[in-house]
Amino acid sequence: MIRPARSIVYKIGRYTILMALGLAPGAASAQGVPTPAPGEGSPPPPAAEAPAAPPIAAPPTVVVSPPAPDRLEEIDQRTRILERKAELAVEAAAAAPPKPVLQADEGGFSISSGDKQYQFRLKGLIQVDGRRFFTSDSTLQNSDTFILRRIRPIFDGTLLGLVDFRVSPDFGNNTTALLDAYTDIHPRPWLRLRVGKFKEPLGLERLQADQDLSFIERALDQNLTPQREIGVELWGDIGSGLVRYEAGVFNGNADNALTDIDSDHAKSFEGRVFVQPFNVESLTFLGRLGIGIAGSTGNEKGVSTLSAPNPWMGTFKSGGQQTIASYLTSTTDITGTVVAYGRHTRINPQLYYYNGPVGLLAEWVKEHQEVAELTAAGGTFGTGAYNNSAGHITVSGALGGDVTYEGIKPHKPLDLAAGTYGALELALRYNWLDIDSAAFPTGIDPTKSVSNAKAYGVALNWQLSRNLKVAGDYEQTSFTGGAKTGNRPTEKIAIGRFQVAF
Repeated sequence: MIRPARSIVYKIGRYTILMALGLAPGAASAQGVPTPAPGEGSPPPPAAEAPAAPPIAAPPTVVVSPPAPDRLEEIDQRTRILERKAELAVEAAAAAPPKPVLQADEGGFSISSGDKQYQFRLKGLIQVDGRRFFTSDSTLQNSDTFILRRIRPIFDGTLLGLVDFRVSPDFGNNTTALLDAYTDIHPRPWLRLRVGKFKEPLGLERLQADQDLSFIERALDQNLTPQREIGVELWGDIGSGLVRYEAGVFNGNADNALTDIDSDHAKSFEGRVFVQPFNVESLTFLGRLGIGIAGSTGNEKGVSTLSAPNPWMGTFKSGGQQTIASYLTSTTDITGTVVAYGRHTRINPQLYYYNGPVGLLAEWVKEHQEVAELTAAGGTFGTGAYNNSAGHITVSGALGGDVTYEGIKPHKPLDLAAGTYGALELALRYNWLDIDSAAFPTGIDPTKSVSNAKAYGVALNWQLSRNLKVAGDYEQTSFTGGAKTGNRPTEKIAIGRFQVAF
């Protein structure tokens, strides 16, 4: 019963009982009990006293008749109805599904069901670069340019709270490519299944998101890892991220390649184990340390015809995105063309450490690539193997923010009115690439391709917010071989970038 109704019924009942007992005001008159006449039953007043003032008349007694029993029953019934209606309203509100939620923040734009079981997120990446080569080489001087390096709409979603998906094309570099297209089933944090096209577990810097890199272009060692793979991968985090494992079966891909279709029935097996020993609450003050080992192995077989050359061999690029080494191939004469033929194995130790405003990322890649040369009839001869290696070390520090594997996180974003300016990052990098001498001259032309590259670079990045970044790099790369007259000229390049990521 609602409290006011209960109070009224209680008072009426109490007053009725008092009336019945003759205790309520005016009860005597109401029951017909005579009121004594003045002077009756009391001693006479003293004779000598002055006449008394006329008595003040008592207010008339109001007699309240109790409600009839049927009236009380009606009140009680109405009270019960109101209580039930209130209960039904509460139940209906609890049973109604939560309303969809629209959200826009630094992580992008999203719409989700009230229970978060269905979500759709729109993200994006825009990178506009300017490149300037400092050289007397007229070919490189003609390479000075502004370029739309990456233009990516990114579509993420969740279905049933169980399946995530991503579709991400890229329209940068005056080309169109599908970079990511996969689904990720995650019944448990330690048990996830990813199927489609995505980044393989090779390359610690390769696995970083493009907007989070300290340098505008990746280091030379990423020439020995593929850009993306198509396959199936089982992965997950154990112990709240203390250990991450990844193991998958993929088509296999050439170095620095993005090929979708496998030219051979054999597949590649790839995996990684990455440990973060400080990823427990009692040790977080020590920073974030990650140590891992990744690897891949599989049989690969390139094919090359004049109409459809596909040697399944990599092409290596410098920090200025100039081709510095490639294996022999021809579209007019397949004799002597080098193709992948047999086992291709990579090993990739990985390390990073981040603690507040400082960070370090380092890795090394070693590969064993079995190859063969084609005859005029399309057969093979001269089978062998090349063992290439590369690596890099990057150290960075930030002012006004923290250095993380996921990029610089400003303590306060740019706000001129509040006097905050985001974060400033300074990074230094040494990276190198060594191509097996056995590849020269039958597999690689030494007058066109280098056998060794070493680069030193410095980067200055202004992270205005998590969404806006202005970056500038300068890198100098020296080469061994790669020119008819000896060594390829040293590459000196400055790159600037304006970036929007959400």
